[in-house]
Amino acid sequence: MKILSMSTATNNLSVALNDDAKIITEKNEFDQRNHSAHLDPLIAEILKENNLRLAEIDRFAVAIGPGSYTGLRIGVTTVKMFASILHKEVAGISTLQALAASCAEEGTLIVAGIDARNDNYFAGAYVNREDDWGPECVIPDGHYHIDTLLSAVAEYCADNNLENVIYVGSGFEKQKEAIKKINIPFNFGTEKQNIVHAGLIGKLAVDAQPDDPDQLLPNYLRRTQAEIDWHKKTGEAYKPDSNYVEEV
Repeated sequence: MKILSMSTATNNLSVALNDDAKIITEKNEFDQRNHSAHLDPLIAEILKENNLRLAEIDRFAVAIGPGSYTGLRIGVTTVKMFASILHKEVAGISTLQALAASCAEEGTLIVAGIDARNDNYFAGAYVNREDDWGPECVIPDGHYHIDTLLSAVAEYCADNNLENVIYVGSGFEKQKEAIKKINIPFNFGTEKQNIVHAGLIGKLAVDAQPDDPDQLLPNYLRRTQAEIDWHKKTGEAYKPDSNYVEEV
C-alpha cells in the first residue's frame, strides 16, 4: 500500500512516501513558515522522483493536531481534497503520537508536547508495547499547564512502575527545573526526535482506521480565538458548525 503523508502542524514541513510501513522517501523544510506555498511542490517532487502519479497513491495521511491552527488547516484540507477527488482512503494521525513514534524505547514513558506558551503545552504521554509498532497513548492528548502535566506523569509512572521518562517536542528544556522536582530520571529528545516526521505518520497510518474525508477535521485541543470571541459576543454555547467566523 502506497501512502503519501504530511505534517503541516508545526514550523517544519514534512512530506513522505511509504510502502506500507517502509519509508521510501521523506522531505523536510525546516522553519520556513510558508507551508501553503511549499507543500504542493514537495509532493510533486516526491511523486516525480518515484515515477508515481497522485492517482496511484492508495492512502493519504496527515497530522491532524495539535499544532498551528493555520498549518493544520493546510494539511487537512489538502488530504481531504486528494482523497475526495480520487476516491482514496485518508487517515488522520495525532501530531503527538507521531512525535512519540520517534522514540523506540520500551519501559519508558514518552511525553510528547508542543509549547503553547505561558507554561502551557499541547501534550500527551505514550508507551511502546512489546510486539506492537506504534506508541500507545496513556495520558490523553490535551492542553496542559506544565504543573498539571508533570503531576499526571508522576502519577502514571508510580502506578505503572516506570522509572524513566523522555520528553520530545518543543519547549521542554526550559522546564528542566520543574521536571527535576518530580524525581523521575529523564532525558530530552534529540534534535531529530523533536521534529514531526511524515514518514512516521505514514507508518502509523498503515493500521489506522480510515476516516471519511468529508468528516476529517483538525484536532486543535483548544478553542480558537474566533470561537472565544463569538461566545463572548453572543453568549451562545459553542457549536461545532456555527457561523462565528463570518459573524465576528
